[in-house]
Amino acid sequence: MMRFIVSALSQDQKGPVSHFTLAVSVFDSSNGLGIQNLNVGNFIVHDMTSGVPFSVVEVHTAGLPGFYRLLLKTDMTVNAGDYILAVVVTIQQRLAGHVSGGIEEGNTLVKVKVV
Repeated sequence: MMRFIVSALSQDQKGPVSHFTLAVSVFDSSNGLGIQNLNVGNFIVHDMTSGVPFSVVEVHTAGLPGFYRLLLKTDMTVNAGDYILAVVVTIQQRLAGHVSGGIEEGNTLVKVKVV
């Protein structure tokens, strides 16, 4: 069973109010290696402060194993202020090309500022 160490930082908002970029790292706690080949389907973001819907629209590798840039999108009418987001990473285990049924999960909290 894998356990993940997930960390996230919010980058300064540049561009439309409805778009944010998070820098996220995902590591296997048992061996310290970065988890590779993650995509949009592996990340879920929940707003913990007000229920504003945030969604992950793009995931880019950041050049090192386990490091990613997530482009988040929210409603254009979102109010300015601080939001606490829960970033959840899920990975379905595969053994010899078959889905084993086990889903591994890691999470972290990050604060973003809407200006």
